[in-house]
Amino acid sequence: MNCPKCGHAQEDTLKCQACGIYFEKFRQHQAGAGEQPRREPVREDTGFGPGAIVLTALASAALVYYFLDGRHTATRLPATSPPPAASPAATQQAPVPVPEADAPGALRGLEAQLASSSPTHNLIESARNATVLIKTGWGSGSGFIIDADCHVITNRHVVDTNGARVARSVLGNPNTRQQLSAAELQLQANLARAQQLRQALAAQPGNNLQVVELDAKIEQMQQLLADLPGRVSGDISDKVERAGRGGFTVRLVDGTEFDSLHAELAEGRDLAMFQLPADHCPYIKPGNSGGLAQGERLYTIGNPQGLAYSVTSGIFSGARTDGTQTYLQTDAPINPGNSGGPLVNESGRVVGINTMVMNGAQGIGFAIPIEAVYQEFPELR
Repeated sequence: MNCPKCGHAQEDTLKCQACGIYFEKFRQHQAGAGEQPRREPVREDTGFGPGAIVLTALASAALVYYFLDGRHTATRLPATSPPPAASPAATQQAPVPVPEADAPGALRGLEAQLASSSPTHNLIESARNATVLIKTGWGSGSGFIIDADCHVITNRHVVDTNGARVARSVLGNPNTRQQLSAAELQLQANLARAQQLRQALAAQPGNNLQVVELDAKIEQMQQLLADLPGRVSGDISDKVERAGRGGFTVRLVDGTEFDSLHAELAEGRDLAMFQLPADHCPYIKPGNSGGLAQGERLYTIGNPQGLAYSVTSGIFSGARTDGTQTYLQTDAPINPGNSGGPLVNESGRVVGINTMVMNGAQGIGFAIPIEAVYQEFPELR
């Protein structure tokens, strides 16, 4: 039968092996949809959804989206460093009045456009207007505008077009290795079932066409099993580099899009910078990450799991060091799609760039201090 949702062909009549739906529940949901309409959250397509790893696993390309999902996960906890000294107004800061020069009547260019289409009521919403959704040919992430000249900061891994480097990063992740092992076991089970079916068909007349098709699928699965990691790595590399040649797309909060963009990548940190072809952009002013106090309220803005322009909050948990690099630890949720987005304080100033979460833990995320942006891209000073 064919799945009524995704069209996947299979023998199981209970549950779809590709997208995971239970057929009876899906039919009940479809039957009741006309009687009880409901609003679903609007999601941006991340390109990484869990259904992308096809259980039949007949082609390694079907695994690429799934494995790319773990790129932003940390493999170990950085060592503890002394927490920074508390600032005089560490946990509570009054909203900053909007200067008269920045009144709506004085706005120009993209800033005026966004202020008109997406009005703000507080400093966090102002930071949201300067946050962008980045869509590449292999996934999505976030970024934020750092100055009025429309320079955007994001993570390098969000826009990296070096296919081999991206593939190494993906396959070097412990979660990916576990997922790859699980996919290999599933593929072996599928191959065994296909071989059993092949034997059964061989004993029945009039099944020549089915036998030929099944033989082709069995051969494909055998070839894939011979070097599954290598095939997945090659497919990731090819996909990233093909998509990278066309650039990536940036979407603003009002739906405005800029296409065919390319970024400058930092060498020492997981940072990248590019410039929007616009003028007078809204931007997030930099804060002082060294002045953060433990327990101070922080906010993440981004596109977690494709939920565009989501705002979540948490606290500053401390500064951590990993070799020569420092990270800001926070329990503000950081999910796939948040990578590259801003970590802002209650004054709406950016103190860090969300970059990764702790492997095997919940509520432990890390951001690169904002000061690193000016070290990697001194032209922004």
